[in-house]
Amino acid sequence: MTLQHIVLFSFPADLSEEEATQMRDMVASWPTQIGLMTRCRLGTDLTGARNRGYGYLLYTEFPDVQSMHSYRAHPVHVEFMNWLAARACTPLAFDYVLDEQTVLMTESDDRDGLGRAPSSRAEAAMTDEAVVPDPD
Repeated sequence: MTLQHIVLFSFPADLSEEEATQMRDMVASWPTQIGLMTRCRLGTDLTGARNRGYGYLLYTEFPDVQSMHSYRAHPVHVEFMNWLAARACTPLAFDYVLDEQTVLMTESDDRDGLGRAPSSRAEAAMTDEAVVPDPD
């Protein structure tokens, strides 16, 4: 079972460049300092047009609910939560299990973790993807 944990963050004022870097650095440390997760991504909205004040999104995946609970209680995560609270951040979290009801499209072509399929036949071969012969 895989669990997705998605959090949107709204700050009352824009983060300074230094604060945005601090936030990214904290989250980027989690795979090594906390572990437990199988995916970890942090991004900002491209346009700001429809985000209703939520300027950052955290996307993580965990192998099970217990791993997510352990992550939440980990001192490195607690420190991050305190950092958010010091900036009056309003987080909005959503957790759900990936199963036959929630996965509407598979991600078998997501070889680099960046949502990109291999860009060439050679790259596809390096990722163990079957290479279909050219029709001509």
